Amino acid sequence: MSFFSRIIAFFMSVIAFFSGLFSGGKKPAEPTPDPAETKTYTFYDCAYGSDARQTLDLVLPENASGETGLILFIHGGAWISGSKDQYRDTLKTAARMGYAAAALNYRYLSDSVSMAHLMADVASALTKISTLAAGQDVSLSKVLLTGTSAGAQMSLLYAYRYADAAPIRPAAVVSFCGPTDLTSEAFLEHNELGDLSAMLGLMNRLAGVSVTEAEYRDHTGNYAAWLEALRSFSPLYQVGPGCVPTVLGHGRQDTIVPFDTAAALDAALAGQGVTHEFVIFPNSGHSLDRDEAASARMYDLLVGYAEAYLK
Repeated sequence: MSFFSRIIAFFMSVIAFFSGLFSGGKKPAEPTPDPAETKTYTFYDCAYGSDARQTLDLVLPENASGETGLILFIHGGAWISGSKDQYRDTLKTAARMGYAAAALNYRYLSDSVSMAHLMADVASALTKISTLAAGQDVSLSKVLLTGTSAGAQMSLLYAYRYADAAPIRPAAVVSFCGPTDLTSEAFLEHNELGDLSAMLGLMNRLAGVSVTEAEYRDHTGNYAAWLEALRSFSPLYQVGPGCVPTVLGHGRQDTIVPFDTAAALDAALAGQGVTHEFVIFPNSGHSLDRDEAASARMYDLLVGYAEAYLK
C-alpha cells in the first residue's frame, strides 16, 4: 500500500471513530426542539480565503443571540487529505447543546504550503466565523479547538502558540491521537504510514525547510533549521504555564503517532501546572476503536470542558 493510500485508510478509520463518539455517545439531556418553533442558522462551504480549500461550515444554536461559545473541529489526514464534511452531523449535535460549532478545510501541505500557512488558515477561518456569527447578533469570544490526528496537532499548536493573536480566544483544547513531537525518532523512522524517506518528505513540507536523508542522519546542511522549524510546530515544545486546559486521548498501541510522545506532553503539562486530562486507550491504535470506556470518557470530557470553559 502506498504512503498516500495508508493515510486515506487511517483517516477513514478515524472518521468512523469520531462520528461514533458523537452519534453513539450519551445525548444531551434535553427535549428535542419543535422545528416549527425553532430556528437554526447554518452556513455551509463559506469561503474564508482565495484558495479552493479555504472553506468552512458553521452552525449556530437555535435562536442564538448574545455571547456564545464556539467549538471548532479540525479534520485529520496527515495534513494532505481529509475534509470538514465528516463533521456535518457533529456540528448540529453541538449546536443543539447550545454552542456555535464550525469545521474548516485548510490548505494541504505542499512545496509552497507549510504549517505556518495552515496556522494562518485557522486564524482566517476564525475571523470569518466571527463575522458570520455577528451578522446573526451572536458574539463569539471563546473557542474550544478539537480534532483528530493532524487536526489535533493543529488544534494543540494553535491553542498553545497563537492564542494571543487569535480572533477568537482559545479557552480549551481536546486532542484525539494528535502528533505532539514532530522531531521524535519513533515518529519519523518507525511510522506505519511510511519509511523515513516518506516521512521526511512530509515533514519537509510541514517545516518549510528541507533536508535529505543524509543531512538528517549526519545533522548537516539544513538540519539545524529544519529541526528548529519542526520544534516550533510541535505542541510539546510550546508548553508553558499559560497553556489552556487540555484533554489528550491516545492509543497505547498507536503505530503512527507514538504513545510516548503523548505521554511526554502529559508530563510537560503536569510540570507547568496546566489543567489537563490524559485518557489512555490501552487496546487501541491510531483509530482509537477498541476501548469503549475510554471513548465514553473522551466524550464526557469534551462536553465537560465545553461546559466549564465556554459558558
